[in-house]
Amino acid sequence: MANTPTPSGAQDEGAELSTDLARALENGEFFLVYQPTIDLQTNAFAGVEALIRWRSPQRGVVSPDLFIGDLESSGIIVPVGRWALGVACSQGAVWHDRGYRFAVSLNISRLQFETEGFVDDVAKAISASRFDPFLLVLEFSQATILDDTKSALPLLQGLKSLGVRIAVDDFEPGRSSLDALQEFEIDIVKLDRTFIAGISNSKTAPSLVHQLVQQSKTRKVQIIASGIESAQQREELQLEEVDIGQGYLFSMPHEAEEIDRFLEDFAIFSGKPL
Repeated sequence: MANTPTPSGAQDEGAELSTDLARALENGEFFLVYQPTIDLQTNAFAGVEALIRWRSPQRGVVSPDLFIGDLESSGIIVPVGRWALGVACSQGAVWHDRGYRFAVSLNISRLQFETEGFVDDVAKAISASRFDPFLLVLEFSQATILDDTKSALPLLQGLKSLGVRIAVDDFEPGRSSLDALQEFEIDIVKLDRTFIAGISNSKTAPSLVHQLVQQSKTRKVQIIASGIESAQQREELQLEEVDIGQGYLFSMPHEAEEIDRFLEDFAIFSGKPL
């Protein structure tokens, strides 16, 4: 069967999007939002995940689903990721100077990870911001790490030598194993949001989470559940002693100024330390 040709309008839109993205970094159109993470066992504030957003003069605030793929395919994700790393570290240092001591995590694309000088970029961002490297968490997909272990291992070791913590994103019990990640000295695994979405209706999910938590305790690996949207999901995860939760049940992502207000309100109403 012959391939259906792409409509010229769609091609033009794609080309225009790529052109706009190429200019967006130079024009200061990207910004970061931060989604809080909460300790499920104590209800204490645990940290934030930094997420890239785009405020286009022509398009308004663009959903990341509509531009992250183009950033990656065009290679623009490398300078944008370098910028995001610097901003996240600087903002984390601001919060810490105010007396808050919590983790700031940032997802790293495969292309950025594999770009020469990546470890040096991280070291420079830490040095320039005076950010505590132990409180910087860099998140990677399993594929980024496992598809080329010979290349990934020395890079991860370089990051660990800086004091940075390493997280594996989109981890799904039953399909993924901590054993496969053991040699990489992973600090954190994040349960996949699609897995969390079905946990309340699954007969096997609770037992899989239970097994994972028991394995993580022996390996000193922290478990974070992302995409928590209901109290029932939270209760299931608390019951299985998952460490940290993240999702709209607690908070949507906000810009730094809104996180400042969130921190103030959280301290007042939760009575928990920050």
